[in-house]
Amino acid sequence: MTQRMKSIVMAGLVLAASIFTTQQLSAQSAIGTVATLTGYVLDAATLLPVESNYAVYDDAGKKVGQSRRASAGDGFLVTGLQPGSTYSIRVEDPRYFKQEFVVSIPKSNKYAEISKDIIVRKLEAGRKILVSPSPFDLRKTDIKEGAEDDLRDLAKTLAMNPSVKLEVICYPDEELSTSKAASVSEERGKMLKAFLEKAGINGSRITVRTVQTTDPINPPPLKKGAKGKRYTGSVYLQVAGV
Repeated sequence: MTQRMKSIVMAGLVLAASIFTTQQLSAQSAIGTVATLTGYVLDAATLLPVESNYAVYDDAGKKVGQSRRASAGDGFLVTGLQPGSTYSIRVEDPRYFKQEFVVSIPKSNKYAEISKDIIVRKLEAGRKILVSPSPFDLRKTDIKEGAEDDLRDLAKTLAMNPSVKLEVICYPDEELSTSKAASVSEERGKMLKAFLEKAGINGSRITVRTVQTTDPINPPPLKKGAKGKRYTGSVYLQVAGV
């Protein structure tokens, strides 16, 4: 093959490669950049992966594709999400509280994989839900400053589960006389119930159980904790009916 022929062949190969690359870029542009969301559904009590049914909705409330099922072994995977958009993962499984988790996909012109685990709570009578962090300060019965956001999230979950009835159980921070302990327990329970009612939860769904001792499951420490870490009595919501 002459030098001239070699040059012609080489030029043809370069042109073909250029056309192929341009076609690839055009195809990618037509399809658009997408993101993939992966993660596990974790049991709130054990933090172990569990199986759960869920669905994905866009920021307009439109369901994205069909309902899906996360497995304990492989978790969940959602593809085709648009960068710069916001989506909601809704737990839609009768074994668990209905919950919603918001995920924002960052703007990008490159494919991205985003990881997010979600925590679910079993929906069964007698199940206790620990309200953490505590909405009360040491020896106080008013809702502490800064607890409102967490409690509003709790109220949102309760609103998504309108048939669930709850019992509020608030333990005192320290060993007290039975009458004083009961007073602290009752006042805290009433304050928490009032907050949830103000947040839109029907008060008929919530009762307050008064206790006269510290939490037998998570009692006050025998020794004083590190500076800035003060024990406060446990606060639970117990499922009274579903």
